[in-house]
Amino acid sequence: MRFLACTVLALAFAACGPSVSGGDDDDDQDARVDAAIDGVPSDGDELDFSRVYAHSGQVLYRLDTTTLMPVEIGPFGITGQSITDIAVDKDDRMLGISLDNVYQINIATGAATLLTSLGGSTPNLTSLSFVPMDINNPDSPERLVAATDQGTVLEINPVNGATTSLGSYGTAAAGTIRSSGDIVAITGVGIFATVTIGDTLTDPDYLAQINPTTWSATPLGVGTGFDRIFGVGFWRGRIYGFVDRQTQGGAIVEIDQNTGAATIVNMGAVRWYGAGVTTDAPTID
Repeated sequence: MRFLACTVLALAFAACGPSVSGGDDDDDQDARVDAAIDGVPSDGDELDFSRVYAHSGQVLYRLDTTTLMPVEIGPFGITGQSITDIAVDKDDRMLGISLDNVYQINIATGAATLLTSLGGSTPNLTSLSFVPMDINNPDSPERLVAATDQGTVLEINPVNGATTSLGSYGTAAAGTIRSSGDIVAITGVGIFATVTIGDTLTDPDYLAQINPTTWSATPLGVGTGFDRIFGVGFWRGRIYGFVDRQTQGGAIVEIDQNTGAATIVNMGAVRWYGAGVTTDAPTID
């Protein structure tokens, strides 16, 4: 997600072919939703049930990391607001933010419930993630972290919406490093974000590694080659970016963790606002 995209009300993948499915009843691999419909307890039985989620302004999806197709979960059910990003903790609790509010989101249905207001004076939040206090400890407590379009990193209190400054992405030779879309933290792997460098938010995004102590960003390579990567997910060693292509719909890209280069793996009609993944996502392919 990025603030630029969020100012457009209700903005809204085909592995180089098919369009987004309206549901998952035809997807034999989507055990969780089919189990809920058929009464078959298969969520825990599915060997590699992806917990990578992405969304438009109004609808929640899950990425099937085998087919690289998005599976629609359901609408957020809020009016006058769009969800601008989501975060998922190690216990599968999902929270989301709009420009004004913090919501709890039902991970099985997509329904959003208001938790608190952000207070109206919050800077332009362009990313959201749960982040372990100790990135290498699977038992670590976690906090809700966001970054702004100015590169400031904040902790959000989901109970009252209060924010506390943690640090910033810092600068590079070309200028200030700013959040361009999302931040993702995976226990045992690290923290990554999509960023831009300098005074414009329309240049191609970089994948950056984030220092868990200072929150400074180290951009990788020469850029992804894509702009508006508003969501980032991770599963089995692969980083996925969710791109808003505006009038052309949306795309999913795979981003190389070492070089930062991105390759399209899916295109479709949904314009992606953001993404989230459990902090205990599997790390080995």
